[in-house]
Amino acid sequence: MKALFRPGMILLAFAAGYFLPQAALYTFLIRYFLMIMLFLIFLQVKVQGLRPRKTHWLILAANILIGLSVWLTAFLSGSRDLAYAAFFTGITPTASAAPVIMRFLGGNVEFMLTSFLTTNIGVSLSLTGLIPLVTGNFTLKFLLNVAWNLFFLIGIPMSAAFLIRKIYPKAKDVVPKLANFSYMLWICMLFLTASSASEYIRKSSVSPMILLEIAGISAGICAVNFTLGYFLDRKEFRRESSQSLGQKNTMFTLSLAMTFAGPLAALGPTFYVLWHNLWNGIQLYLHDRRKNENPTCENPNPDYIEEKKGKPEKEKPL
Repeated sequence: MKALFRPGMILLAFAAGYFLPQAALYTFLIRYFLMIMLFLIFLQVKVQGLRPRKTHWLILAANILIGLSVWLTAFLSGSRDLAYAAFFTGITPTASAAPVIMRFLGGNVEFMLTSFLTTNIGVSLSLTGLIPLVTGNFTLKFLLNVAWNLFFLIGIPMSAAFLIRKIYPKAKDVVPKLANFSYMLWICMLFLTASSASEYIRKSSVSPMILLEIAGISAGICAVNFTLGYFLDRKEFRRESSQSLGQKNTMFTLSLAMTFAGPLAALGPTFYVLWHNLWNGIQLYLHDRRKNENPTCENPNPDYIEEKKGKPEKEKPL
């Protein structure tokens, strides 16, 4: 029952959001919840650990190529709306909540944070040229808006965390005690996202077939991302690589889709929220069950074990 708690909370958040579309009024809180979660993560991270490896560049390249591939495939099929939904789903970078999930799974948080920074900055820069290619819309205002949002979401919590660590080094010791608090913030984000999607579906006249097609495309992209990501790294970081490519910062591209392609395209990233979090729920269940069966094995990740022993990492950063 304990192992079923986390995945059960994920399903409950989606169900509650669907039946309470009125909560969509509070979706503006999502970015602030993300900033709090990132702040808590940065409190524990060593600056020297945030160095891109070869795998991070492979993840970024795969991220962009998948976005272009699914867009071109859907575009050639003759549906512009499906092409927009596929593009904004496939091009989505690593989620800011991915390091939180990897911490719950006992993996390497520094690897995930580096993936988040690398893909979000890299994809944002690429979108300045890709959005005109896909939609024909490009303004200087968009570029400045992306730059500001990245600084607001990443720069502020990072700077605040490093400043507090400089003033009070023991602040990092408080973070493990707030693990449940971080998890509930994440659940609140899922609830608000589901509520926003429910409100749009109820108010629009979208045909059920279009919804099913977008949901199917989104699910296919999700499966490809987690599978391909697993094989982009060697054994020691396969789970982190899979999570980096699979768990997406959907709120980022959802807002871009709404701005440049319309609400129908935004349903692609919205459905992706459901698919990647269902997989997250399965992973959390398996991890919790394994930990309950073997309580002494809190962090099975080899990289964590080597760091505790003081051994150098097997793969040198670039």
